[in-house]
Amino acid sequence: METIFPSMDRHEFFRIVGTSIGAILLTNCAAGCGDKAGGDPTPDPNQKVDFTLRLSDKGNENLTVKGGYVVSNNVIVAQTKAGQFIAVSANCTHEGTQLIYRANDNQFYCPLHLSRFDPTGKVLYGPATQPLTQYIVESDTAAGTIRVHT
Repeated sequence: METIFPSMDRHEFFRIVGTSIGAILLTNCAAGCGDKAGGDPTPDPNQKVDFTLRLSDKGNENLTVKGGYVVSNNVIVAQTKAGQFIAVSANCTHEGTQLIYRANDNQFYCPLHLSRFDPTGKVLYGPATQPLTQYIVESDTAAGTIRVHT
């Protein structure tokens, strides 16, 4: 009896399967080499920033505590241990990772590559080489608001 399908030996089968798996893996690896969605981590110095945070709003309660911080509009706003408010760009200038505020050290910290910045945005420890953008902060304790602007 004749078959209508051509026969394939074991070596040819594994060659085809191996090539197929390799092509799939290569496609996935190449996709990871593209540009990041975040783009350039250094903010545009000409971009205007102006927003107000209400301390009573959900999500802003961390700002009522010394050492607390929030991220809003790509800006990290923190209350220092001294009770003052500071604001800088929220992403590390090295690769754009979102920063955290470490109240005990009074520094902004990148959890990805460990860059550290002082309260003015100056680089204290690399690999970041560019400073963060610092913003003006005005607090109105009577109204319970914090305005951040350029």
